[in-house]
Amino acid sequence: MRELCIVPTFQRSALLACCLEHIKAADPEMRVYVFADRNSDESDVCERFGVTQCKTIKHEFHGNSLNVMEALKFGYLEQADRVFIVEDDAMVDPTFFSWCRQALEAHPEVFAACGWQYSPNAVVSEGPDLVIPWYLSVCACIPRKSLYGIVQHARPEYYSDMQGYLDRAYPQSHRRRSMHYEQDGLTLRVCESESKRCIWPRKPRAVHIGFHGYHAGGQALEGTLDEQIEIIKLALANPSTLKALMNGAPAPNMARCERCNKALLTENKTYRAVCVQCFHAEHPDLPVTSSSHYYLGKLSIASAP
Repeated sequence: MRELCIVPTFQRSALLACCLEHIKAADPEMRVYVFADRNSDESDVCERFGVTQCKTIKHEFHGNSLNVMEALKFGYLEQADRVFIVEDDAMVDPTFFSWCRQALEAHPEVFAACGWQYSPNAVVSEGPDLVIPWYLSVCACIPRKSLYGIVQHARPEYYSDMQGYLDRAYPQSHRRRSMHYEQDGLTLRVCESESKRCIWPRKPRAVHIGFHGYHAGGQALEGTLDEQIEIIKLALANPSTLKALMNGAPAPNMARCERCNKALLTENKTYRAVCVQCFHAEHPDLPVTSSSHYYLGKLSIASAP
């Protein structure tokens, strides 16, 4: 079985680095191709993880549709039997690739396996997989037999007038004149035109952390690439921080424990901080009242950042 994974990205180097780290942890042997949109450059991040960056063209088309469609076309031309797509803000868990394979083998009739969450209101459980008429490209696996119907639309006529093109290509679709016309909307219409459905897990196989990007209104992180990566990892480990970021809250500050230099998310960088582990190692009789760190008072002027 010939497989490859495409990762579309655009000016989110820290997210891309975390995404690639999760992909490599889930399947170290997976062939990964990064498509940095609008001829942007992520070669440094790609080199860190030993993956291939594919050059893209500069363009002014809306959103990520051109980039994703051309990446899918690349997968088709590479004769892949399965193309995994993992967007740069999707942090797949260790079961993502194996779940996709098992789902497609158990249900060869489906159009694709989608590994995220089909609805924000979906009930997360350990129940059987769902087969429903819905597709999202956050993290998915598309078998070759489904790719052809998608990549035939990878053309300038679609990129320049996505809604009009799809309304003309699928005039009988109940999504005609709808706003769901970007690349995942196109893929959904192809799926529906073939009277097929996609399979979804009851328990998502990835965490979505797209708090800034093409359409998201959140703030980009500041600091060096490594500092931004540390903030993202801390947010992934702290659901309340991640939820706040996804709802448009300002990016958190990062401080370090005075004792062990561990990275901490902090509300105020002008205060000294010590992590919970170090504090209670020194004060084992005191009750634990924080999940992260404690403040010890203001930094001196000389040591303030």
